[in-house]
Amino acid sequence: MERAFVIVVVGLIGGLLAKKLDLPGGAVVGSMLAAGISAVAIPGTMVLPDSVSTTIQTLLGISLGVTFDRSFLGLCVQILPVAIFSTIVLLAVSVGMALLAQRLGIIDFSTALFGFSPGGMSGMSLLAQSEGYRTSVVAFFHTVRIFTLFLVVPLLGRLAIFRIKGF
Repeated sequence: MERAFVIVVVGLIGGLLAKKLDLPGGAVVGSMLAAGISAVAIPGTMVLPDSVSTTIQTLLGISLGVTFDRSFLGLCVQILPVAIFSTIVLLAVSVGMALLAQRLGIIDFSTALFGFSPGGMSGMSLLAQSEGYRTSVVAFFHTVRIFTLFLVVPLLGRLAIFRIKGF
């Protein structure tokens, strides 16, 4: 129980610190990295009870759900076809990458699919956990993706602005 308490406290501190420092991924990535490092450093194992995982998933769902408002409905109709097409393309790439990872003997197909899928890190990791796949591997894939995207996308956005302005 002492190990679990330390990991939770370190995870909270890591999340709050990452949020305060405005690091890529904010509280989710900061708490995950801090808790992950603690879990590796402190011998033993820890599995959250199903009730805790369900509560976290429910709070995550609520926090995303409250971001919708009526002004979004008009835009939603316009972007829905592009969003569906984008999802199909990304899912096809994810399946291809998962097959490659499995064929190379790196990781099983299902875990790799959750790791390569375009969903958010917290959602895909929690879903992988509830389905019985290797959550740490899924979270790692998404952490690498998020850090890379948080570094590269702003640069690409700036380059696009420069090109549009004729620089």
